[in-house]
Amino acid sequence: MVEISTGLLEETERLKKENAVLRQKLKEATEAVDAIKRGGIDAVVFTDGKEVKIYTQSTADKSYRVLIEKMHEGAVTLDKEGTIIYCNSYFATLVNLPLDKLTGTKFKKFITKPFQNRLEALLNRGSETVLKEEIYLHVSRSKKMPVLMTATTFLLDTIFVLSIILTDLTIQKKDQEELKLRTRQLRKKNAELIFQNEEKQKRELELVIVNKELEAFTYVASHDLQEPLRKIQTFAARILEKEHAVLSDTGKNYFNRMSNAAVRMQTLIQDLLAYSQTSVIERKIDKTDLHKIIEEVESDLSESILEKGAAVEIGTVCKASINPFQFRQIMHNLIGNALKFSKKDVAPRIKIECTIADGTQFQKQNADAALHKLSASENYCCIELSDNGIGFDPQYKYKIFEVFQRLHGKEEYAGTGIGLAIVKKIVENHNGVITATSEVGKGARFDIYLPVL
Repeated sequence: MVEISTGLLEETERLKKENAVLRQKLKEATEAVDAIKRGGIDAVVFTDGKEVKIYTQSTADKSYRVLIEKMHEGAVTLDKEGTIIYCNSYFATLVNLPLDKLTGTKFKKFITKPFQNRLEALLNRGSETVLKEEIYLHVSRSKKMPVLMTATTFLLDTIFVLSIILTDLTIQKKDQEELKLRTRQLRKKNAELIFQNEEKQKRELELVIVNKELEAFTYVASHDLQEPLRKIQTFAARILEKEHAVLSDTGKNYFNRMSNAAVRMQTLIQDLLAYSQTSVIERKIDKTDLHKIIEEVESDLSESILEKGAAVEIGTVCKASINPFQFRQIMHNLIGNALKFSKKDVAPRIKIECTIADGTQFQKQNADAALHKLSASENYCCIELSDNGIGFDPQYKYKIFEVFQRLHGKEEYAGTGIGLAIVKKIVENHNGVITATSEVGKGARFDIYLPVL
Protein backbone atom coordinates (compact mmCIF):
# COMPACT_ATOMS: atom_id res chain seq x y z
CA MET A 1 0.00 0.00 0.00
CA VAL A 2 2.87 2.28 0.83
CA GLU A 3 4.54 1.42 -2.49
CA ILE A 4 1.36 2.34 -4.48
CA SER A 5 1.11 5.71 -2.69
CA THR A 6 4.75 6.53 -3.37
CA GLY A 7 4.39 5.75 -7.09
CA LEU A 8 1.26 7.85 -7.33
CA LEU A 9 2.96 10.82 -5.74
CA GLU A 10 5.93 10.53 -8.11
CA GLU A 11 3.61 10.40 -11.17
CA THR A 12 1.66 13.38 -9.88
CA GLU A 13 4.84 15.43 -9.51
CA ARG A 14 5.97 14.47 -13.02
CA LEU A 15 2.63 15.55 -14.50
CA LYS A 16 2.78 18.86 -12.63
CA LYS A 17 6.21 19.56 -14.11
CA GLU A 18 5.02 18.68 -17.63
CA ASN A 19 1.96 20.95 -17.17
CA ALA A 20 4.20 23.80 -16.04
CA VAL A 21 6.42 23.34 -19.12
CA LEU A 22 3.37 23.25 -21.41
CA ARG A 23 1.90 26.37 -19.81
CA GLN A 24 5.20 28.22 -20.32
CA LYS A 25 5.34 27.13 -23.97
CA LEU A 26 1.72 28.14 -24.45
CA LYS A 27 2.45 31.53 -22.88
CA GLU A 28 5.49 32.02 -25.13
CA ALA A 29 3.50 30.96 -28.21
CA THR A 30 0.65 33.32 -27.32
CA GLU A 31 3.08 36.23 -26.81
CA ALA A 32 4.77 35.39 -30.12
CA VAL A 33 1.44 35.37 -31.96
CA ASP A 34 0.46 38.70 -30.34
CA ALA A 35 3.86 40.15 -31.22
CA ILE A 36 3.44 39.00 -34.81
CA LYS A 37 0.02 40.64 -34.93
CA ARG A 38 1.44 43.90 -33.53
CA GLY A 39 4.41 43.80 -35.90
CA GLY A 40 6.85 43.28 -33.06
CA ILE A 41 8.36 40.13 -34.66
CA ASP A 42 9.58 40.06 -38.22
CA ALA A 43 10.67 36.38 -38.39
CA VAL A 44 10.01 32.99 -36.68
CA VAL A 45 12.62 30.24 -36.60
CA PHE A 46 11.60 26.53 -36.49
CA THR A 47 13.87 23.47 -36.29
CA ASP A 48 13.11 19.73 -36.39
CA GLY A 49 16.63 18.75 -35.41
CA LYS A 50 17.69 18.27 -39.01
CA GLU A 51 17.25 21.69 -40.58
CA VAL A 52 16.43 25.27 -39.58
CA LYS A 53 13.50 27.09 -41.24
CA ILE A 54 13.00 30.88 -41.05
CA TYR A 55 9.52 32.29 -41.75
CA THR A 56 9.23 36.09 -42.34
CA GLN A 57 6.15 38.24 -42.77
CA SER A 58 5.47 38.46 -46.50
CA THR A 59 4.27 42.13 -46.40
CA ALA A 60 7.40 43.96 -45.14
CA ASP A 61 10.01 44.07 -42.41
CA LYS A 62 9.58 46.04 -39.22
CA SER A 63 11.63 49.11 -40.19
CA TYR A 64 9.76 49.39 -43.50
CA ARG A 65 6.38 49.24 -41.73
CA VAL A 66 7.43 51.89 -39.20
CA LEU A 67 8.66 54.12 -42.03
CA ILE A 68 5.45 53.72 -44.02
CA GLU A 69 3.26 54.52 -41.04
CA LYS A 70 5.28 57.57 -39.98
CA MET A 71 5.87 59.15 -43.40
CA HIS A 72 3.84 62.24 -44.38
CA GLU A 73 2.83 60.71 -47.70
CA GLY A 74 0.02 58.40 -48.64
CA ALA A 75 1.09 54.78 -49.19
CA VAL A 76 -1.22 52.27 -50.96
CA THR A 77 -0.74 48.72 -52.25
CA LEU A 78 -3.14 47.41 -54.92
CA ASP A 79 -3.72 43.94 -56.29
CA LYS A 80 -4.04 43.23 -60.02
CA GLU A 81 -7.71 44.28 -59.98
CA GLY A 82 -6.88 47.66 -58.45
CA THR A 83 -8.25 46.78 -55.01
CA ILE A 84 -6.57 48.28 -51.98
CA ILE A 85 -4.94 45.48 -49.98
CA TYR A 86 -2.96 47.88 -47.78
CA CYS A 87 -2.76 51.61 -47.05
CA ASN A 88 -1.22 53.72 -44.31
CA SER A 89 -3.04 56.12 -41.99
CA TYR A 90 -1.79 59.22 -43.87
CA PHE A 91 -3.63 58.10 -47.02
CA ALA A 92 -6.79 57.73 -44.91
CA THR A 93 -6.25 61.31 -43.72
CA LEU A 94 -5.86 62.55 -47.30
CA VAL A 95 -9.17 61.05 -48.46
CA ASN A 96 -10.99 61.81 -45.18
CA LEU A 97 -12.05 58.19 -44.52
CA PRO A 98 -11.40 55.76 -41.62
CA LEU A 99 -8.46 53.45 -42.20
CA ASP A 100 -10.52 50.26 -41.67
CA LYS A 101 -12.98 51.34 -44.40
CA LEU A 102 -10.34 51.54 -47.14
CA THR A 103 -9.02 47.97 -47.39
CA GLY A 104 -10.95 46.09 -50.09
CA THR A 105 -12.14 49.22 -51.94
CA LYS A 106 -11.19 50.14 -55.51
CA PHE A 107 -8.43 52.75 -55.68
CA LYS A 108 -9.74 54.31 -58.90
CA LYS A 109 -12.69 55.86 -57.06
CA PHE A 110 -10.19 58.22 -55.43
CA ILE A 111 -8.63 59.55 -58.64
CA THR A 112 -10.06 61.64 -61.48
CA LYS A 113 -11.20 59.91 -64.69
CA PRO A 114 -8.31 60.89 -67.00
CA PHE A 115 -5.96 58.87 -64.77
CA GLN A 116 -8.16 55.80 -64.18
CA ASN A 117 -7.43 54.30 -67.63
CA ARG A 118 -3.69 54.80 -67.19
CA LEU A 119 -3.86 53.03 -63.83
CA GLU A 120 -5.65 50.00 -65.35
CA ALA A 121 -3.09 49.86 -68.18
CA LEU A 122 -0.32 49.89 -65.59
CA LEU A 123 -1.92 47.00 -63.67
CA ASN A 124 -2.37 44.93 -66.85
CA ARG A 125 1.25 45.14 -68.00
CA GLY A 126 2.34 42.24 -65.82
CA SER A 127 5.91 43.48 -65.65
CA GLU A 128 7.85 45.62 -63.21
CA THR A 129 7.34 49.33 -64.05
CA VAL A 130 7.95 52.68 -62.35
CA LEU A 131 5.74 55.65 -63.16
CA LYS A 132 5.71 59.22 -61.83
CA GLU A 133 2.84 61.53 -62.68
CA GLU A 134 0.94 64.49 -61.23
CA ILE A 135 -2.72 63.60 -60.71
CA TYR A 136 -5.71 64.86 -58.76
CA LEU A 137 -7.01 62.92 -55.74
CA HIS A 138 -10.67 63.13 -54.65
CA VAL A 139 -10.61 64.21 -51.01
CA SER A 140 -14.33 65.03 -50.84
CA ARG A 141 -17.30 65.22 -53.20
CA SER A 142 -16.41 68.74 -54.31
CA LYS A 143 -12.71 69.02 -53.59
CA LYS A 144 -9.67 67.71 -55.43
CA MET A 145 -6.08 67.70 -54.27
CA PRO A 146 -3.04 67.81 -56.55
CA VAL A 147 -0.64 64.96 -55.73
CA LEU A 148 2.48 63.42 -57.21
CA MET A 149 1.80 59.69 -57.77
CA THR A 150 4.84 57.39 -57.80
CA ALA A 151 3.64 53.91 -58.85
CA THR A 152 5.81 50.79 -58.86
CA THR A 153 4.73 47.29 -59.89
CA PHE A 154 6.61 44.33 -58.38
CA LEU A 155 6.22 40.61 -57.74
CA LEU A 156 4.93 39.61 -54.32
CA ASP A 157 4.59 35.83 -53.71
CA THR A 158 4.27 35.17 -57.46
CA ILE A 159 1.60 37.89 -57.82
CA PHE A 160 2.14 41.32 -59.37
CA VAL A 161 1.00 44.15 -57.10
CA LEU A 162 1.14 47.92 -57.47
CA SER A 163 2.72 50.06 -54.75
CA ILE A 164 1.74 53.74 -54.83
CA ILE A 165 3.19 56.72 -52.95
CA LEU A 166 1.09 59.92 -53.03
CA THR A 167 2.77 63.26 -52.22
CA ASP A 168 0.54 66.26 -51.45
CA LEU A 169 1.38 69.08 -53.90
CA THR A 170 -1.10 71.64 -52.52
CA ILE A 171 1.51 73.88 -50.94
CA GLN A 172 3.91 73.35 -53.85
CA LYS A 173 1.18 74.28 -56.38
CA LYS A 174 0.23 77.30 -54.28
CA ASP A 175 3.89 78.36 -54.17
CA GLN A 176 4.17 77.85 -57.93
CA GLU A 177 1.08 80.01 -58.54
CA GLU A 178 2.43 82.61 -56.14
CA LEU A 179 5.76 82.51 -57.96
CA LYS A 180 4.00 82.93 -61.32
CA LEU A 181 2.02 85.87 -59.94
CA ARG A 182 5.15 87.47 -58.49
CA THR A 183 6.97 86.85 -61.77
CA ARG A 184 4.18 88.56 -63.73
CA GLN A 185 4.16 91.46 -61.25
CA LEU A 186 7.95 91.70 -61.45
CA ARG A 187 7.88 91.72 -65.25
CA LYS A 188 5.20 94.40 -65.19
CA LYS A 189 7.19 96.41 -62.66
CA ASN A 190 10.37 96.01 -64.71
CA ALA A 191 8.50 97.16 -67.82
CA GLU A 192 7.24 100.19 -65.90
CA LEU A 193 10.75 100.93 -64.61
CA ILE A 194 12.18 100.61 -68.12
CA PHE A 195 9.47 102.95 -69.40
CA GLN A 196 10.07 105.40 -66.54
CA ASN A 197 13.81 105.24 -67.13
CA GLU A 198 13.33 105.93 -70.83
CA GLU A 199 10.99 108.82 -69.97
CA LYS A 200 13.53 110.10 -67.45
CA GLN A 201 16.26 110.00 -70.06
CA LYS A 202 13.99 111.87 -72.48
CA ARG A 203 13.23 114.48 -69.82
CA GLU A 204 16.93 114.82 -69.01
CA LEU A 205 17.69 115.33 -72.68
CA GLU A 206 14.86 117.85 -72.93
CA LEU A 207 16.18 119.56 -69.80
CA VAL A 208 19.65 119.82 -71.31
CA ILE A 209 18.13 121.40 -74.43
CA VAL A 210 15.99 123.77 -72.32
CA ASN A 211 18.99 124.76 -70.21
CA LYS A 212 20.96 125.55 -73.35
CA GLU A 213 18.07 127.59 -74.66
CA LEU A 214 17.80 129.31 -71.26
CA GLU A 215 21.49 130.12 -71.34
CA ALA A 216 21.06 131.56 -74.83
CA PHE A 217 18.02 133.56 -73.69
CA THR A 218 19.88 134.79 -70.60
CA TYR A 219 22.76 136.01 -72.74
CA VAL A 220 20.41 137.74 -75.19
CA ALA A 221 18.37 139.26 -72.35
CA SER A 222 21.47 140.39 -70.50
CA HIS A 223 23.17 141.98 -73.50
CA ASP A 224 21.31 142.22 -76.81
CA LEU A 225 17.88 143.19 -75.41
CA GLN A 226 19.08 145.63 -72.77
CA GLU A 227 21.51 147.50 -75.00
CA PRO A 228 18.79 148.99 -77.29
CA LEU A 229 16.80 149.97 -74.19
CA ARG A 230 19.80 151.79 -72.73
CA LYS A 231 20.23 153.64 -76.02
CA ILE A 232 16.53 154.61 -76.09
CA GLN A 233 16.83 156.00 -72.58
CA THR A 234 20.11 157.78 -73.37
CA PHE A 235 18.88 159.44 -76.60
CA ALA A 236 15.52 160.35 -75.04
CA ALA A 237 17.33 162.03 -72.14
CA ARG A 238 19.64 163.96 -74.54
CA ILE A 239 16.76 165.16 -76.71
CA LEU A 240 14.81 166.31 -73.65
CA GLU A 241 17.91 168.09 -72.38
CA LYS A 242 19.26 169.71 -75.58
CA GLU A 243 16.07 170.17 -77.55
CA HIS A 244 13.86 171.05 -74.61
CA ALA A 245 13.26 174.59 -75.81
CA VAL A 246 12.05 173.64 -79.28
CA LEU A 247 9.87 170.68 -78.21
CA SER A 248 6.15 171.13 -77.74
CA ASP A 249 4.51 169.98 -74.55
CA THR A 250 3.10 167.02 -76.46
CA GLY A 251 6.55 166.10 -77.75
CA LYS A 252 8.02 166.33 -74.26
CA ASN A 253 5.23 164.08 -72.94
CA TYR A 254 5.89 161.51 -75.65
CA PHE A 255 9.62 161.42 -74.91
CA ASN A 256 8.98 161.07 -71.17
CA ARG A 257 6.53 158.23 -71.73
CA MET A 258 8.99 156.54 -74.14
CA SER A 259 11.77 156.80 -71.56
CA ASN A 260 9.53 155.42 -68.78
CA ALA A 261 8.46 152.53 -71.01
CA ALA A 262 12.09 151.68 -71.69
CA VAL A 263 12.84 151.71 -67.96
CA ARG A 264 9.88 149.39 -67.26
CA MET A 265 11.02 147.06 -70.06
CA GLN A 266 14.53 146.96 -68.65
CA THR A 267 13.18 146.23 -65.16
CA LEU A 268 10.98 143.47 -66.56
CA ILE A 269 13.94 141.82 -68.31
CA GLN A 270 16.01 141.97 -65.12
CA ASP A 271 13.16 140.46 -63.10
CA LEU A 272 12.70 137.68 -65.66
CA LEU A 273 16.40 136.90 -65.46
CA ALA A 274 16.19 136.82 -61.66
CA TYR A 275 13.18 134.45 -61.81
CA SER A 276 14.81 132.10 -64.33
CA GLN A 277 17.99 131.90 -62.27
CA THR A 278 16.37 131.07 -58.92
CA SER A 279 16.35 127.33 -59.79
CA VAL A 280 19.82 127.06 -61.29
CA ILE A 281 21.72 129.32 -58.90
CA GLU A 282 24.23 127.47 -56.71
CA ARG A 283 22.43 126.46 -53.52
CA LYS A 284 24.75 126.82 -50.55
CA ILE A 285 22.59 126.07 -47.53
CA ASP A 286 23.76 127.29 -44.13
CA LYS A 287 22.09 127.56 -40.75
CA THR A 288 21.74 131.34 -40.63
CA ASP A 289 20.51 133.95 -38.15
CA LEU A 290 17.60 135.52 -40.04
CA HIS A 291 17.63 138.64 -37.86
CA LYS A 292 20.92 139.79 -39.38
CA ILE A 293 19.66 139.41 -42.97
CA ILE A 294 16.39 141.25 -42.19
CA GLU A 295 18.37 144.15 -40.72
CA GLU A 296 20.52 144.27 -43.88
CA VAL A 297 17.39 144.45 -46.07
CA GLU A 298 15.96 147.13 -43.79
CA SER A 299 19.16 149.12 -44.31
CA ASP A 300 18.93 148.69 -48.11
CA LEU A 301 15.36 150.06 -48.08
CA SER A 302 16.08 152.79 -45.53
CA GLU A 303 15.30 155.65 -47.97
CA SER A 304 11.83 154.28 -48.79
CA ILE A 305 11.21 153.54 -45.10
CA LEU A 306 12.17 157.07 -44.14
CA GLU A 307 10.18 158.62 -47.01
CA LYS A 308 6.99 156.81 -45.96
CA GLY A 309 7.56 157.16 -42.24
CA ALA A 310 7.38 153.37 -41.96
CA ALA A 311 8.24 151.28 -38.91
CA VAL A 312 9.67 147.76 -39.15
CA GLU A 313 9.20 145.76 -35.95
CA ILE A 314 11.37 142.66 -35.67
CA GLY A 315 10.29 140.27 -32.90
CA THR A 316 11.66 136.83 -32.08
CA VAL A 317 13.60 135.53 -35.07
CA CYS A 318 14.90 131.96 -35.34
CA LYS A 319 17.78 130.35 -37.19
CA ALA A 320 16.98 128.34 -40.34
CA SER A 321 18.90 126.41 -42.99
CA ILE A 322 18.83 128.77 -45.97
CA ASN A 323 20.79 130.23 -48.84
CA PRO A 324 21.54 133.74 -47.45
CA PHE A 325 21.54 135.43 -50.88
CA GLN A 326 18.16 133.97 -51.85
CA PHE A 327 16.60 134.68 -48.45
CA ARG A 328 17.70 138.31 -48.81
CA GLN A 329 15.73 138.39 -52.10
CA ILE A 330 12.65 137.07 -50.27
CA MET A 331 12.74 139.72 -47.55
CA HIS A 332 13.59 142.49 -50.03
CA ASN A 333 10.50 141.63 -52.10
CA LEU A 334 8.11 141.22 -49.16
CA ILE A 335 9.20 144.33 -47.23
CA GLY A 336 9.38 146.28 -50.50
CA ASN A 337 5.79 145.23 -51.34
CA ALA A 338 4.60 146.22 -47.85
CA LEU A 339 6.03 149.71 -48.43
CA LYS A 340 4.70 149.92 -52.00
CA PHE A 341 1.14 148.81 -51.21
CA SER A 342 0.68 150.99 -48.14
CA LYS A 343 -2.39 153.18 -47.59
CA LYS A 344 -2.27 156.86 -48.43
CA ASP A 345 -1.70 159.09 -45.42
CA VAL A 346 -1.17 156.04 -43.17
CA ALA A 347 2.36 155.21 -42.00
CA PRO A 348 3.25 151.62 -42.89
CA ARG A 349 3.71 149.21 -39.97
CA ILE A 350 5.57 146.00 -40.82
CA LYS A 351 5.87 143.23 -38.22
CA ILE A 352 8.13 140.19 -38.45
CA GLU A 353 7.81 137.26 -36.01
CA CYS A 354 9.16 133.70 -36.02
CA THR A 355 7.96 130.47 -34.37
CA ILE A 356 9.25 126.89 -34.53
CA ALA A 357 6.97 123.84 -34.57
CA ASP A 358 6.49 120.58 -36.47
CA GLY A 359 4.45 120.28 -39.65
CA THR A 360 1.38 118.85 -37.90
CA GLN A 361 1.07 121.81 -35.52
CA PHE A 362 1.26 124.33 -38.35
CA GLN A 363 -1.34 122.37 -40.34
CA LYS A 364 -3.72 122.62 -37.38
CA GLN A 365 -3.11 126.36 -36.98
CA ASN A 366 -3.53 127.19 -40.68
CA ALA A 367 -6.07 125.42 -42.89
CA ASP A 368 -4.36 126.49 -46.12
CA ALA A 369 -4.16 123.55 -48.55
CA ALA A 370 -0.54 124.33 -49.38
CA LEU A 371 0.52 123.20 -45.88
CA HIS A 372 -0.16 119.54 -46.69
CA LYS A 373 3.35 119.61 -48.20
CA LEU A 374 4.85 120.02 -44.71
CA SER A 375 6.23 116.83 -43.14
CA ALA A 376 4.62 115.86 -39.84
CA SER A 377 7.96 114.58 -38.50
CA GLU A 378 10.01 117.68 -39.37
CA ASN A 379 10.38 120.99 -37.55
CA TYR A 380 9.92 124.26 -39.41
CA CYS A 381 10.69 127.92 -38.77
CA CYS A 382 7.58 129.95 -39.62
CA ILE A 383 8.43 133.56 -40.55
CA GLU A 384 5.31 135.71 -40.34
CA LEU A 385 5.48 139.10 -42.08
CA SER A 386 2.38 141.30 -41.76
CA ASP A 387 1.53 144.88 -42.69
CA ASN A 388 -1.30 147.42 -42.41
CA GLY A 389 -1.47 148.18 -46.14
CA ILE A 390 -4.25 148.08 -48.73
CA GLY A 391 -4.48 144.28 -48.68
CA PHE A 392 -6.16 142.24 -51.42
CA ASP A 393 -9.22 140.08 -52.04
CA PRO A 394 -8.77 136.57 -50.47
CA GLN A 395 -9.74 134.93 -53.78
CA TYR A 396 -6.33 135.98 -55.15
CA LYS A 397 -4.24 134.38 -52.37
CA TYR A 398 -2.80 131.79 -54.79
CA LYS A 399 -2.88 133.84 -57.97
CA ILE A 400 -0.56 136.56 -56.61
CA PHE A 401 2.32 134.03 -56.64
CA GLU A 402 2.00 133.45 -60.40
CA VAL A 403 4.25 135.20 -62.94
CA PHE A 404 2.90 138.50 -64.37
CA GLN A 405 -0.08 138.54 -62.01
CA ARG A 406 -0.91 142.12 -61.05
CA LEU A 407 -3.91 143.15 -58.96
CA HIS A 408 -3.40 146.85 -59.71
CA GLY A 409 -2.58 148.89 -62.81
CA LYS A 410 0.99 149.99 -63.46
CA GLU A 411 -0.16 153.59 -63.30
CA GLU A 412 -1.14 153.09 -59.65
CA TYR A 413 1.76 150.91 -58.48
CA ALA A 414 5.03 150.24 -60.29
CA GLY A 415 6.24 146.70 -60.82
CA THR A 416 6.29 143.77 -63.23
CA GLY A 417 4.21 141.19 -61.32
CA ILE A 418 7.16 138.83 -60.91
CA GLY A 419 8.36 139.63 -57.37
CA LEU A 420 6.09 137.21 -55.46
CA ALA A 421 6.64 134.48 -58.07
CA ILE A 422 10.38 134.76 -57.33
CA VAL A 423 9.67 134.58 -53.58
CA LYS A 424 7.57 131.40 -53.98
CA LYS A 425 10.17 129.76 -56.20
CA ILE A 426 12.97 130.47 -53.71
CA VAL A 427 10.90 129.12 -50.79
CA GLU A 428 10.20 125.92 -52.73
CA ASN A 429 13.92 125.64 -53.56
CA HIS A 430 14.37 125.35 -49.77
CA ASN A 431 11.67 122.63 -49.51
CA GLY A 432 9.44 125.17 -47.80
CA VAL A 433 5.95 126.58 -48.22
CA ILE A 434 4.60 130.15 -48.40
CA THR A 435 1.00 131.23 -47.81
CA ALA A 436 -0.79 134.58 -48.04
CA THR A 437 -3.72 135.86 -45.95
CA SER A 438 -5.48 139.17 -46.54
CA GLU A 439 -8.66 141.19 -46.86
CA VAL A 440 -9.18 144.38 -48.83
CA GLY A 441 -8.18 147.38 -46.72
CA LYS A 442 -6.97 145.24 -43.80
CA GLY A 443 -3.34 144.61 -44.69
CA ALA A 444 -1.67 141.37 -45.73
CA ARG A 445 0.21 138.57 -43.98
CA PHE A 446 2.75 136.20 -45.53
CA ASP A 447 3.79 133.03 -43.69
CA ILE A 448 7.00 131.33 -44.83
CA TYR A 449 7.73 127.80 -43.55
CA LEU A 450 11.39 126.75 -43.85
CA PRO A 451 12.86 123.45 -42.56
CA VAL A 452 15.03 123.68 -39.46
CA LEU A 453 17.79 121.20 -40.30
